[in-house]
Amino acid sequence: MRFETINEAIEVITYFDGGRVRPLRFRWRGRPYRVVQVNGIWSDQKGEERQHHFHVATRESGSFELIYHDARCSWKLGRVTVEE
Repeated sequence: MRFETINEAIEVITYFDGGRVRPLRFRWRGRPYRVVQVNGIWSDQKGEERQHHFHVATRESGSFELIYHDARCSWKLGRVTVEE
């Protein structure tokens, strides 16, 4: 298994609660995915912008790294796992 870098904007249905963010579903290249498990969460700082990374497993297939950009209130698909 390896990661493939994607870095594409995506639409995400998100749950916000008291400063916490959790992705519930997302759409990538026209296909919907339902998040069934969040395997890891980490944050980093890019200049003045804070990014929150979520490694998620989906019902449909595989695992993905979703990135939430605080300053822009937007999501990006960072990487996807690829079976070899």
